[in-house]
Amino acid sequence: MSYLGYPRINFAGRFQSDISTVNNVLRYYDNTRFEPRFQGPAYFVENRIVEDNGLFNPRGTGTFRLADLRVRSGLAADGRLHSSADDDPVVGCRIGEDNLRVNAKMVDIDQRDQTVPGIYGLRMRLVDEAGAELLKGDFDPSWAVDLWRRGPGAQTPGGTNASAAYQSVLTNLSWAPELASPLLRALREATDENMLSIRFVLDGYDVDVVNYGATHTFGRIVGSIGLYQRDEPRRFVAGRRLRRTSGASPLWDTPCRLDEQRRSVFIDLCNSWPTSSKGGPLSDLGEVRLAVLKSDGSPQVLAPLRDVDDSLHEGRGGVAVVPLDAEQLATARNNRLALVDAADPPAVLVAENDDATWIQADEFVFRLYPGKPYDKASTTVHVTRFGRPEAGAQISVTPDVPTTAVELPTTLLTDAKGRATLDITAKEPPNSTVIDGATTTIRLGSPTRPNQPDSKVAVLVFNRYEIPERPTWNRDVWPIFQQYANLYPVMSGLFDLGNYRQVVEQRTYIKRTLLAPHASPTHMPVSRDLSPGKRDMIVKWLDTKPVPPVLEITSRDELKTVLQQALLVELATIPPYCAALFSIKSGRNVKIRELIRGVLLEEMQHMAQVCNIINAIGGHPQIGRPGLVPTYPGRLPGPVLPDVQVRLRPLSLAHVKNVFMAIEQPEHPMVDGRAFHGAVITPQDVKVDPNGRVRSATDEAMRELQDWFVKAEYRPMTIGWFYNQIARAIIRFDDGTLFTGDAKRQVGWPDAPGTLYQVTDRRSALLGIYQIIAQGEASPHDLDGDSIADPDELGHYYRFSEIVEGRQLIRNRRGAWVYEGEEIPFDPDGVYPVVDDPDSHALPDGSMARRESLRCDESYTNLLASLQRVFDGNPSEMDDAVALMGQLQVQAKRLYEIPSSDGATTVLGPAFQSPAPR
Repeated sequence: MSYLGYPRINFAGRFQSDISTVNNVLRYYDNTRFEPRFQGPAYFVENRIVEDNGLFNPRGTGTFRLADLRVRSGLAADGRLHSSADDDPVVGCRIGEDNLRVNAKMVDIDQRDQTVPGIYGLRMRLVDEAGAELLKGDFDPSWAVDLWRRGPGAQTPGGTNASAAYQSVLTNLSWAPELASPLLRALREATDENMLSIRFVLDGYDVDVVNYGATHTFGRIVGSIGLYQRDEPRRFVAGRRLRRTSGASPLWDTPCRLDEQRRSVFIDLCNSWPTSSKGGPLSDLGEVRLAVLKSDGSPQVLAPLRDVDDSLHEGRGGVAVVPLDAEQLATARNNRLALVDAADPPAVLVAENDDATWIQADEFVFRLYPGKPYDKASTTVHVTRFGRPEAGAQISVTPDVPTTAVELPTTLLTDAKGRATLDITAKEPPNSTVIDGATTTIRLGSPTRPNQPDSKVAVLVFNRYEIPERPTWNRDVWPIFQQYANLYPVMSGLFDLGNYRQVVEQRTYIKRTLLAPHASPTHMPVSRDLSPGKRDMIVKWLDTKPVPPVLEITSRDELKTVLQQALLVELATIPPYCAALFSIKSGRNVKIRELIRGVLLEEMQHMAQVCNIINAIGGHPQIGRPGLVPTYPGRLPGPVLPDVQVRLRPLSLAHVKNVFMAIEQPEHPMVDGRAFHGAVITPQDVKVDPNGRVRSATDEAMRELQDWFVKAEYRPMTIGWFYNQIARAIIRFDDGTLFTGDAKRQVGWPDAPGTLYQVTDRRSALLGIYQIIAQGEASPHDLDGDSIADPDELGHYYRFSEIVEGRQLIRNRRGAWVYEGEEIPFDPDGVYPVVDDPDSHALPDGSMARRESLRCDESYTNLLASLQRVFDGNPSEMDDAVALMGQLQVQAKRLYEIPSSDGATTVLGPAFQSPAPR
């Protein structure tokens, strides 16, 4: 019987679909191309989109909520209408969600198919005015059908006037012991299998991207709850289906049911009749009539539809009932039904198929995986003819486009009950992209009506994933979690999915949500787009004792990946140091300028050194787009210092202390059970020419250096630890075939602070890595060891600490290192008042400020591209990169003349943004 019958209750109200929209843009799935601005809302000027960013609701939670949803009427078993509480006390009662668990979720099957969003984890409650619970039941997950544009509605930025229907069952029903409502008692007594049938329509969804008002992401919900009968489909009415006859028809497809016992046709117009405005009243279409179509296709009118207005739609669930006399009933039983207008002759608006059949799968959305037990699914396909089960009917099964992702039968044949089973077997999708798996739409129709499918089944097949023996954060887990952190920024309110420490802290919670049933509202990810293989890998990693591993370099390819991360770590420090350096006014804070510039040059040398190592082992350094470019504010790339927030700020003592010194925090590794101080290797042990080519190095010194890398134990996730892991991997993989890169790709820098080693073997690679560690983390004690890393220079941390302390670090008469040397004064007036974390894309469109800021970004982008050329086999072009660095500084100084906004006391500064290519 379903909801299209008696008794039933009808409801109307509001819903909220707080979907996240960042994940609606395909390119955002690529971690290397993601930018923080993509998590911001779309930017409009006079209804014109300037930046699409994260579209209309980037911080959506994915939740589906019911709001002020109330019973508007009820229909008794005899068809009598109850429209007030005086008629039946259930009228006016509120329908809400279970207040003892989290909200339901609305989820697309995939970014590439947004036509069948599903509702998961909805538990509905019917409560009276006093708050007493009368009925509770679980909405069996279901998906949108008959998605269409319902009529006039605002376009961008307000969204389209979309409408769609959901039908399912309420299961696990819980009734109040005492029910004052005769309607509810009738429903309870007639309920079969402890389930009720429910259908509702969502429309009027408001996308208020200009004002983000109270109705943003809210819409209208109208529907009905009625009886469910054993063996009937859960997600559609196995009755009759009136379909659009042409694109000009104002009506959409319409479910209906002929009730011979009541001699009535129940017609569900709730999602079929257009509205005069988005979420507004029904349009006036004039008189619309129920008819049958004779053999020649001409209509024979049976009766008009009465009272098609808002009292029908929101008051009675949009279900019209047309009573028939005996003759009309006999005519309707074996002739095609249609709705026609009042013209002469009448035009057919919607009608049954030519053969009066309808083909529909009960379950029609599947997520599969090419591995047991997730590789197979089946669904029952029903065929009706004139609303009755059609035995021996053929069903054509046709994918939208040819695919190897699923194995399907080409045809099905119904049994005596008009049913057939569609079996779907997942195969490996042909290609893997930034989105896991492939989507397929399977069309179901009749072979006698080719190219006119009745319905569809949507399938997502994930890519197969081989679970590593020992998963690690850096290689396996972080790329997945960082993608979710990018696409669902609301998660940052709980914890940072890209932060190892926070993930490990929350691992018990994360594991529970990963293993929660798909139908649960607590299932994570909300999008349900994590494959079983990747889920099981993450769970395995979370279960690793005593703590999940961060980084273990197990292959040469992984070594190249980690070296690329090291390149990005060095690149990530350069803009913050530049921002502070550039912010110093000419002739002011001279000593501080000298200290910061010295560190900056060494960081540039470190990046160049890593590039030389990558080239030496046959890799290809990636500097700039289309690869990852560090963004601000943000963490350092790779598995280092996850709790340090790197920002772009003008010079200040607090910024130097809180950010620069945190980045350069010295680390003394444990070697043979003791904290190591001093130098491992001295300049006397190594001879290098001005271009960084190693001419000689004593075997004993190199053995000591290699042994030191093997023995040194750093705190995990420090920069020293990170480079030590790289050094150990080079030692482990160097079997004589590791250093196969073209020596012509090596870059020299005669004026470099220290030595930029040209790398041709293990020896030069380890020397380069050691110098990076020594220059960055060297303590004053290391000066005593006459290190190869600028023996007359303090490590970066101590140079920055001199700025904070305001004095040079010297050794006193007792041999202790103290900040008692020459004064290093800080003059705050000698610094431009640059705005924190400049953002070019947040500046007004068309303004000079935005123009000049983007020009600075262009200079930075060109600098990165030039450096890419240098380290991609063109070392002779280094002078071009140096010139671009000068241009970048000139452009940055130009920004200091422009207020950051109207009336602001701060000025613009370089944003160091390099937009990802579309």
